[in-house]
Amino acid sequence: MADGQIYNKQIYLSFIKCFNPVNCSEMPLALLKTAITRGRSLKYMPIGKHVCSVLLLSLLTFPCLSQTIGYWTFNSTLVGAGSGAHNTLSTADFNSGIPTKSFNGGLEYVGQDGWPAGGINTGTYLQFSISPSTGYQLDLTSILLRIRRSNTGTPSGAGPTSWSLRSSLDGYASDLASNNLTHNYSNFSVALGSAFLNVYSTVTFRLYGYSVTVNSGGTSKLVVDSINIQGIGEVLPVSITGVQALHNDDKNVSVKWQVTNVHAGSVFNVERSTNGNDFTTINRFREQETKSTGSYSFEDNQAPGNAQAVYYRIKINEPTGWTYFSWLVKVDNKTTRQLLIDYTTINGQSLITSLQAPEKGRYTVSVLAMNGALLQQRALELEAGVHVLAFPLDALAHGTYVVRLANNKSFSSKKFVW
Repeated sequence: MADGQIYNKQIYLSFIKCFNPVNCSEMPLALLKTAITRGRSLKYMPIGKHVCSVLLLSLLTFPCLSQTIGYWTFNSTLVGAGSGAHNTLSTADFNSGIPTKSFNGGLEYVGQDGWPAGGINTGTYLQFSISPSTGYQLDLTSILLRIRRSNTGTPSGAGPTSWSLRSSLDGYASDLASNNLTHNYSNFSVALGSAFLNVYSTVTFRLYGYSVTVNSGGTSKLVVDSINIQGIGEVLPVSITGVQALHNDDKNVSVKWQVTNVHAGSVFNVERSTNGNDFTTINRFREQETKSTGSYSFEDNQAPGNAQAVYYRIKINEPTGWTYFSWLVKVDNKTTRQLLIDYTTINGQSLITSLQAPEKGRYTVSVLAMNGALLQQRALELEAGVHVLAFPLDALAHGTYVVRLANNKSFSSKKFVW
């Protein structure tokens, strides 16, 4: 993909809904710009009495402009230049399988000898890497290579006649691209697929030379003039990982929330409603620092005690202009006194389960096979109330399982089909 060419990633637009336990109707809520989804619609679950917590995983995607985000010029240096805060680059160098390495006139870099006469030797290559900076993701779209073989010998031409490019994403198992080399420079553009979108960790590339021929008086060289990585660097979207509301007394509710990928300038708005539809902002907080994780709380000491139920949500305004909503938490005047699994549902690759804890304490949540074999287990410190949690299921084969909630006094279990 050429410099400046636009590519589009799908925008997921979702609508948040509130479950009304009184009449079982669903009331749509307005959504600003987008929701956080990881490709799935956001929905409010029927959540309960007294304390509610919701675990929400998220991913935001949006259109962006492909541009140069990293390059190596090999002008007397192996150090690459990245795109500011978005990423960092490794040095680009031939590995130890190439015995002789040198700059030619300070304008190009040469790896001499060690190249195989036959097919690819995975022990001889030029390696370079790109890494997203903390708080960023990368979308890599293409790599531009300007390379040649040696122009020594009679007639001119010596060294590898072919090249291939591989990456660490599949353990260097398959070619991203391959082509022929001549003793004159050629510009090769390697298109990168969807596997290189939403990159959160280092990606390493290896350039292999092979099928060596050496004309009389020539030397076996692979010569590199420049490497250019195309794509974009994006701020990681904030991800809300938990929201809780604890009803301390008639007019006091503790609202807590946890997030990842918090960026300086993000504004957290605590919103309250008595009908689950019309919300009022009761607190606003601006984060001054960029953090990988953050935990926040607000004491609502003016909660309407005469209301049948009070609903809370967190609205986040990011410096990028995007707005996110958490799922609703509902605080009821009634108190949960029974250890119970209210319901289970499948959401993408996760099991969503609503757990009623009768008192504050330590609980275990387990996923069991139908023969009783323990497959997953999580120990939790829960407040008294209702907690909606997500369990990843991608490691399990499809079938029927049991989820079990237990403390040192009792337990509750429920079947679910994955």
